[in-house]
Amino acid sequence: MSTTTLERSAGLVPFIAQEDPRESLDNQALVAASTNGFPIVATRVARRDRAGLAAGAAGAILLGGLTFWSISGPAPQPRAPAVRPAPPIKVAAPIAPPATIPVPPATPAQEVAIARVIQPATAPRTGIDAAHAPVMVWDTSGAPEIAAAAPAAPVPGAPAKVTAPQPLSENESFASRMGEGTGDVATATRIVNPANTVTQGTLIPAVLETAIDSDLPGYARAVVSQDVRSFDGSRVLVPRSSRLIGQYKSGFAAGQTRAYVMWTRLIRPDGVTVQLASPAIEFSGASGLTGEVNSHFMKRFGAAGLLSVIGGLGALATGGTSLVLSGGSSAASVAAQRDAQIPPTIRIGVGQPIRVFTARDLDFSIANGSIQP
Repeated sequence: MSTTTLERSAGLVPFIAQEDPRESLDNQALVAASTNGFPIVATRVARRDRAGLAAGAAGAILLGGLTFWSISGPAPQPRAPAVRPAPPIKVAAPIAPPATIPVPPATPAQEVAIARVIQPATAPRTGIDAAHAPVMVWDTSGAPEIAAAAPAAPVPGAPAKVTAPQPLSENESFASRMGEGTGDVATATRIVNPANTVTQGTLIPAVLETAIDSDLPGYARAVVSQDVRSFDGSRVLVPRSSRLIGQYKSGFAAGQTRAYVMWTRLIRPDGVTVQLASPAIEFSGASGLTGEVNSHFMKRFGAAGLLSVIGGLGALATGGTSLVLSGGSSAASVAAQRDAQIPPTIRIGVGQPIRVFTARDLDFSIANGSIQP
């Protein structure tokens, strides 16, 4: 193997001597190479260029000053329209009054004749026709307000004025129905037959046998779960497995969560029946029955929300322009007003324990055959 091949395989390149280019240059080239050179933009500006820049700056300042002066100057006063002089008013000459003719004085014979011709004065009419009566207009708009005078004394023989009664508030109406504030004297009495009487306020426990759905009004049935004794506790007047018949209504107000059931009749296993007219309560004593409440949120607000979204998408598709309708006429507001009237639905399942608040005394004397005089 040769030496050149070994040097190439080892990555060694042999050094070849070259000449220095500075040795072949003359003196002028060396002087030019040692001189500092600057670009054209850094060269010195001529005087004519400076004069042009100064003239341009002065022109810009002059235009700015003229613009500022024109803006800050006073606004021109509007010219008043020319007014034509009014033509002179011609004054008519005054009309001379007619000449008065002197009337000679009447003689005594003429005075007697005139007195006979004059009719006697008629009595004033007591009844004046309202249609032909004179009308007097009195403007009190500019007069100061006068304090209300005391009520006038009633005229003898005139009919008395009947004032309409003031409407009662809800609480006052409830108190009036319950007999509060009437001033009546309540007399204490003794229960005639306490052994056959279920007194008012007795709680009858029961269990629902039918489900309740407030979408439609209907009937309900329950079964008594515990014996109910008489007032003195000596007898069982309402035995277990007695039937309760009642009614419930529909169309509740928005936000209502309790169903109102009125029990109308009680039927004992031996065939004895009695009218109850008593409401259903929960075991805690709260009025009404609770259950599963469906507020129909999607039905009430789904259509309005969908129409609002469609309107917003339409506005975006048309570049942000939208048609503004008058209040209450847009489809979304109409749908919201219509669907907001949907009442909630209350569902109560079978087997829920309840109680019946006895609203009156239940007398079983005739049914039990123990009537006391």
